[in-house]
Amino acid sequence: MSFRQSVSFFLCLVYLTTNSLVAGVFHHASSATPLGLLPSASSSSSSSSSRRQQQAMWEARAIRECHVTSQQAGLAKNLVRGAFLRIASDLSGGTPLESIKCRVTVTKEDMFQAYRAIVKQDGLLGLWSGTPSRTLEGALLGAVFMLGSTLTKKQVLAMGASKTVAALCAGMVGGVAQSIVMTPAGMIFTSLNVNRGKKGYENDNAITVAKRIIKEKGPLGLYYGVTPMCLRQASNWASRSAFTEIARSTFGMSRYGILGEIGSGVIGGVGSCWNTPIETIRVFMQRDVSLGKKTKTFGAYWDEI
Repeated sequence: MSFRQSVSFFLCLVYLTTNSLVAGVFHHASSATPLGLLPSASSSSSSSSSRRQQQAMWEARAIRECHVTSQQAGLAKNLVRGAFLRIASDLSGGTPLESIKCRVTVTKEDMFQAYRAIVKQDGLLGLWSGTPSRTLEGALLGAVFMLGSTLTKKQVLAMGASKTVAALCAGMVGGVAQSIVMTPAGMIFTSLNVNRGKKGYENDNAITVAKRIIKEKGPLGLYYGVTPMCLRQASNWASRSAFTEIARSTFGMSRYGILGEIGSGVIGGVGSCWNTPIETIRVFMQRDVSLGKKTKTFGAYWDEI
């Protein structure tokens, strides 16, 4: 790709993202209904069709003005959409919950004890410790997932599979792809939380932690825990995507508009929690690396749990 094509591709990213967000805001503002009043199937279908037409218009205009192909535009849209959604989820509540989860796993405190301990030690903003690494992770992670899952879903559907099977395969591929970015970012985040408040680690940040791990373990030290991370992400997103699609299609929740989508997402999220033990093993493995201890096998950590 030439320099001019690269600039055009970047402009397409910005253009599509900005206008998609604007179109979405105006769409929801014009079609909003009072809480508790669900739209009828016909009005929901008409609204959805109108929105698709509007998005198609924005995308066609972006393709013309940025001088990119429709394939490049589709790639740009998936990359930016995934990155934006992941960063938004991390900044709003994902990072604090991840901090609490990490402390609960390592210290055996319950959720409320972990929350009080973090806030007492570092204040309320301590819940957002490791935000830079999480933001970088989110920007890459969301983009990688959206790209991998979208391409996989299209391919599986083209092979004649059902929407549920396509969602299952898409989630699995997207989850494994995420592990490439998520493992080193998770290592840094875990180290920051494990060593929080300890003598000698007062000035730790994402950069100093990464340098220390690379110095002690080499570049591959950032990828300790990649096996449980791959297992966790693949099973998590496969389950989440499949359960969400079942709720959306089989249970017919998609006809209730945005409330139906939210409900489907909740069902998918709850249904994917069965693999928590795999995530616990990942945290234990990365905890030992952060503390300078020798790591164990997957089976040994399972026995420890």
